[in-house]
Amino acid sequence: RFEEEFASLDRAVALNPMDGATVALMGILLAYSGEWERGCAVAEGAMRLNPHFPGWYRLATIVNAYRTHDYRAALDAALRIQMPGYFWTPVFCAAASGQLGEREQARKAVRELLAIRPGFASSAREEFGKWHEPELVEHFMDGLRKAGLEVPGAETARPESPRPESDAAVAIA
Repeated sequence: RFEEEFASLDRAVALNPMDGATVALMGILLAYSGEWERGCAVAEGAMRLNPHFPGWYRLATIVNAYRTHDYRAALDAALRIQMPGYFWTPVFCAAASGQLGEREQARKAVRELLAIRPGFASSAREEFGKWHEPELVEHFMDGLRKAGLEVPGAETARPESPRPESDAAVAIA
């Protein structure tokens, strides 16, 4: 149902093109649907609308960098989120640091993550599976394992939840 969602977002942007949150959400959803270049460009446009944008506007950029194995760029962007208590920040920092082999930074991110979401290891695959294709989910699981998070293997993990069809802003916020 992405086409229906995008039509609704396009309409929302047309009605209020200065609404950075709607523009950022549209960019993230475009990127996560596989239109990475366009989605990242739209999300970056939202950042230009509001120089004091919330860190979640960076999600498309972070995931795209990680997806393309540019772990340094993913880590640098994740470190700039600056939203205390936002569990995705240490998730992305741990995965990228794990892939980079930066053990101390990776372990620090895992400790921060577990302080915010103690049970994340058992739900990690499900959380990522809400938004990403299985191959990218496993790529993130690999980074988290390298960071020291004891993520169950795919064969022992809980079944994935179906992808959300609406209310995307709740999951991002």
